[in-house]
Amino acid sequence: MFKPLSLQRVLCFSITCFLYVCCSGQSARNVPGNGSALTAQKTHSDSGRFFFGTSQEKNAKHCASAWLLYLDKDGDSGEIFVLASMEKFTKFELGKDGTLVLQWSGLGDKNYQLNGTFKSDELAGDIQLVDVRSGNSEYLCEITATELPPQNSHTNPSPLVSPSRFSNTHYVNESGDLIGVDIRIFSTDKGAQGMIVFYEGYWDEPVDTPLALSQIKMNKGSIQFATETPSAVAHYHLLLTSAGGLLYRDDVQREKGDKGVRLRKKQKVLPAIIY
Repeated sequence: MFKPLSLQRVLCFSITCFLYVCCSGQSARNVPGNGSALTAQKTHSDSGRFFFGTSQEKNAKHCASAWLLYLDKDGDSGEIFVLASMEKFTKFELGKDGTLVLQWSGLGDKNYQLNGTFKSDELAGDIQLVDVRSGNSEYLCEITATELPPQNSHTNPSPLVSPSRFSNTHYVNESGDLIGVDIRIFSTDKGAQGMIVFYEGYWDEPVDTPLALSQIKMNKGSIQFATETPSAVAHYHLLLTSAGGLLYRDDVQREKGDKGVRLRKKQKVLPAIIY
């Protein structure tokens, strides 16, 4: 899912700093805590298709590892998941031969651009950071993404079946900062896949960067998964509750009295599309 990015204390610094500034202005229009847009905005959730994928580069310092895209071929438009909401592409070019060029805003005079191919239900390509003035580009990563089946539109009543979403993300009224953690598990042809985004530091993971989930195991009463961080592979489990779950990291020493990070199960797994 190519995967999404932004700013903050620990992170994939090169991508993150650019994306945070250009996308932070979207926070007021789509609050991640409820997954819905303000009533003044018009939403489109069924005119296109969502795609989820991962970057091929293992170095998370240069590229996020999970990507969530929305492509509307008929409308020649689409969006990409950035900092808890979807950002509209500033360029959408799909050739008859399947060549695809997508572009979205970066910081200042730099934009992100995907050059690749779109065939059937899959897209693949590389992402570059392009200087608008000079035209020079910097290679960031390769990505592949496949179409998400329609059942991902809403969460399954059973927490042990994907798709599912668990989150405690919210905006701090005083500062406007987005904090919390968000987990989305999708139903795909390859089984359960997903991503986790930390919007504040919990166990020193990259912040504001969608990380792909791996080793997903859904057991009675818990969901286990792992992610790759710049320093190591991190392991977690979500202890399910009637309202959602308690998130723990399993590869670090747990402090005495640690009650886990409390998350609530959300009705909508996919974010709103706003034009």
